[in-house]
Amino acid sequence: MEPLSENPLPDPAPLPQTPKTKQANGPPVVESTPTSKKYASHAEDEVPQRASVVNKFLEDDIGDSVVLSLDDFATLILELPVDWKVKEEIALQLDSDAVKDAFEAYLSVAIGVAEAEGKKRKGAAGHETQLYQPLANLLNVLKDSDGEEGRLGSDIDEKIFYVQDPRPVLGSRIERKPDLGGIYIQLLDLTQDEELSDYLEKNKKIVGVFWGLLLYFVEVKHRKGNFIGMSIPMRPGPSSRAQSDTLPSIAYVVSQSVTSTPLTSTSASFGDEPLLEDTIQATGGTKKTMEVVTSQEYARRAEAELRAEQKMTSTQGQHHTRIQCASYAKEMLSNGFIRNHAMGITADDSGFRFQYYDRSKVVESQPFHILNDESKTLLMAMVCQLNKLSTEKLGFIPNLDLNEFDHLRNPGQLTFNFKDDPSTLVGATYTFTGGAVYLSIYLSFTGSDGRRRRIRITKVLYRAEGIIGRCSIVVEVVCLCEEADCVWHEEGNQKTRVMKISFPSKTRPCEDGLIGEARSKAESSGQRWALNHLPEVIDSITFPYHEHTTVQGRLKKHLKDDYEERVMRVTFLEKLHPLSELTDPREYAQVFYDILQIHQWLYECVGILRRDLSSGNIMFRRIDGKVYGVLNDFDLSSRVRDMDKGPTSNQRTGTRPFMSVDLLSPVWEGGHLYRHDLESLFYIMLCLACRYEAPGVPAPEPRAYSKWFNGSDAEIFDNKNTFLLDPFQSLPVQSYFAGFQRWLRKICDQLRGGYIQRPFSATKLSTSNEESEESEDEDLEFLQNDNDLNFDWNTLNRHVSYARMRSVMSSFKGKSLQTRWVGNPDH
Repeated sequence: MEPLSENPLPDPAPLPQTPKTKQANGPPVVESTPTSKKYASHAEDEVPQRASVVNKFLEDDIGDSVVLSLDDFATLILELPVDWKVKEEIALQLDSDAVKDAFEAYLSVAIGVAEAEGKKRKGAAGHETQLYQPLANLLNVLKDSDGEEGRLGSDIDEKIFYVQDPRPVLGSRIERKPDLGGIYIQLLDLTQDEELSDYLEKNKKIVGVFWGLLLYFVEVKHRKGNFIGMSIPMRPGPSSRAQSDTLPSIAYVVSQSVTSTPLTSTSASFGDEPLLEDTIQATGGTKKTMEVVTSQEYARRAEAELRAEQKMTSTQGQHHTRIQCASYAKEMLSNGFIRNHAMGITADDSGFRFQYYDRSKVVESQPFHILNDESKTLLMAMVCQLNKLSTEKLGFIPNLDLNEFDHLRNPGQLTFNFKDDPSTLVGATYTFTGGAVYLSIYLSFTGSDGRRRRIRITKVLYRAEGIIGRCSIVVEVVCLCEEADCVWHEEGNQKTRVMKISFPSKTRPCEDGLIGEARSKAESSGQRWALNHLPEVIDSITFPYHEHTTVQGRLKKHLKDDYEERVMRVTFLEKLHPLSELTDPREYAQVFYDILQIHQWLYECVGILRRDLSSGNIMFRRIDGKVYGVLNDFDLSSRVRDMDKGPTSNQRTGTRPFMSVDLLSPVWEGGHLYRHDLESLFYIMLCLACRYEAPGVPAPEPRAYSKWFNGSDAEIFDNKNTFLLDPFQSLPVQSYFAGFQRWLRKICDQLRGGYIQRPFSATKLSTSNEESEESEDEDLEFLQNDNDLNFDWNTLNRHVSYARMRSVMSSFKGKSLQTRWVGNPDH
């Protein structure tokens, strides 16, 4: 990837105008937000501890998947030449004794041996685990079966399949264990070389493979192909489409999207239930969550999982298998080294399917059986090609060099020691929450100024838990250069900065451009107060995907509008402080009041609508001992002037617990209005005051509004509707935050009054025949009055506005807060 040229500073935005209305009494039509309500995020405030809860969010990612024909998957994803079947240099040796023996050994265990033609097969494995080693042997034979001409030129690039189950891969909060994995062959010593294993355990506290080392995964089932949507025929024959003389080549098929909302990378944390162990360190402690589990315990858990699978129907099993594979891909993308896509294979007896996952799409190959020579040749070709892919083509980011170290082949080069973890339990497995391997990495990059920099990652602040979306990774870094004029240093000393790596839509405005526009406006207009409430960007680099040389480019060309183009954006920012570091309720109040003021100034003076307010992007800085609220993270912000020009992404912005009722509604077509952000600000304050006894101290269970954090879109929508429309709804504000009771009650009443007064939309009325049309017109005439026709959707008829919110939030417990925007025309 090559960096994009930096965008020049755009002209100042005009003052925002009220969007055009769809009809006299209907909500405004704002086309900047797609009607699909996919891709909002869940919040870290309630980080799920169980795989069943996390998997609920993975369902959204796999809901937007495509199925490619075998030929298309092989050429688009694996880069097999279109004419690979006739290319002389691809000399697959299907007739070799090693290949024949490997196929026979695996199939005899997977489906048994037929006593005679047309007879039932006997001798198949009675347990899934009996397939693991024969399948690993088969794949390892196949990857080397293309002869010397097709082999890679260096042993350092040789990969190997190994059995991972029943031990989980290290580095994630939830125990995940693909049955087989693919790694560079040098890493096989991690489990087979006692001397190296002892060294890594004693010096690095690493036992086994962690997600950063996994090149691809293999999930194994023993359900006669039913868990990948196939069934094993009694005997090979032309009646099986997957075994026909000509392999099928069908157009891609887009699956139906599920009803809930996939994850983006928006952070939403008050600090007590962080996504990573590093966040725990950032909020006042060094404790790491760790689980020490014996091999016997892992085996017991694996057996329980297999028993549960035996009770599933074929449909349930297919869904379960897709979720399992997506969970492995998510861990590889979120808890390993920085990468932009991941791959895997599912084997269900004689049935196989390949999978690909990136930030825009989940792609599956058509499943196929390996019961004749042609399908065996196809499997051999695909496995050979997978083995030939370079580290970059396997998804690892090439632009961020790992200081010339090769952690993928030699984890002994890791410089970070897991010193807080025990090292005396020989034979046990240490499970590190969050995958702390990031903490050891040195990165090199070329900045926008052309200077080559080396930085060291010192702490992981946030990693997205999803597959599709921006999927940001946020870390603290220090610059290692020794140049006297380095702006990253302060008085000759290293200064901690924040680096954010994300994968936004190509068409979405860049964060540094929006922030630069706002800061320029503040300086040129004499409103320098705003600078204290805006983040400061130090550098930003954007890397596109090239159409002909990357898998993302090929997928875009093939899928067209069904594939969202993304870029990789690396942004370096000033380090700010999270809400969890505040200790005085009045300081919380000042920060929230500051956010209201800067949000209004951005909207009315700069023409930027912030969108997606959450507790994770409300930060603060201290200047001369005083606290100033900072509105951080402009990745999902939009210019108001562009909001009627069509969506900048296929994603609807928002963090589930804090999203407005409108944006959770499946029928809302009015786009993202500024009052939706004000409603989000209310939910942020409500959750802080009701769910915490003190900063970072959760209230006792059951905690208020938990359904907003772990429910589906429909459940959250229904729950919030009930909450807002119930006049007798109590607010369980904790005593520490009692000063917020007045704020929350008044703002809740404002929201309730606005939602109750919304007019009945004419689009809700429908007729089944001509006879009912007359009565419909009469109903409309009766329902519509002057108030309905002039209803102000931007403010819920003036119930929810900057002015009304400011009248509530400008004082706290009877004492005025600091008003920053003295020249606010609303005063």
